[in-house]
Amino acid sequence: MLILKNKMTKKEVKEIANQTILSGKSKQETFEELKGTCNLSEKDLAKIIQKIPSIEAKKKYRILYVILEIILLLTILFKMRIGIHLIIEEGIQNVFQITLILFLLPIINILLLIGVARYKRNSFKWIAIFMMIGLSQYIRSDIILEEEGVLIFIDLAIHIVLFVLALYLYSKFFPKYLTVNEIHQDTQGQVEYKNVIKFED
Repeated sequence: MLILKNKMTKKEVKEIANQTILSGKSKQETFEELKGTCNLSEKDLAKIIQKIPSIEAKKKYRILYVILEIILLLTILFKMRIGIHLIIEEGIQNVFQITLILFLLPIINILLLIGVARYKRNSFKWIAIFMMIGLSQYIRSDIILEEEGVLIFIDLAIHIVLFVLALYLYSKFFPKYLTVNEIHQDTQGQVEYKNVIKFED
C-alpha cells in the first residue's frame, strides 16, 4: 500500500500516480485517491493522470502496440542499412564517422521507439506528425507509384500504417478526461451543482 504524504510535489505526484495505476487501479480511482494530497489543482492532477495509460488499455491494445514497435524498429534498421550502403560507397573507414552515420540517420526513429516503449504520450503524437509530414511530401511531389517501384510503395504504406497506429493508440492510451456537472446535496439538504472530473478508462 502506498503511503501518501500531505502536499506532495508535482514530481512525487507523477511517481505515485504511475505506481498506483501500475498496481491495477483505474485512473478514476487514482484521481480520487490523490485528490487533496498535493498542491495541484484538480485539473492539473487530472492532466498528470491522463498521460498514464491504464493497465486495462495496455492489455486491450497490446497487439497493435507491439506492431507499432516492430515497424519502428524496422524503420531504424532500414535507415541503418542506408548508412551502411553510404559507408561502403564512399569508402569511409574512420570509426567515429561510421558510428555517426549509422546512428545519426535513424536517431529520430530511435528516440521515438524509446518513447513508445516507455509509453510517453508525446512520442505517439510526434510519430503521427512526422508521418503526416511525410505523406504530404508524397502528395506534393506527384509520385507515380508504378514508375517509382516497390520501395516507394512500401515506404508509403509504412507512413500510412504508422500514422494510423500512432493516432489510434494515442486516443486509446491517453483519452481526454471529462468535466461533468453533477448535483450534490450538502448536510443541510441544500442542492448544489458541482463540476466533477471523470475518466473513461
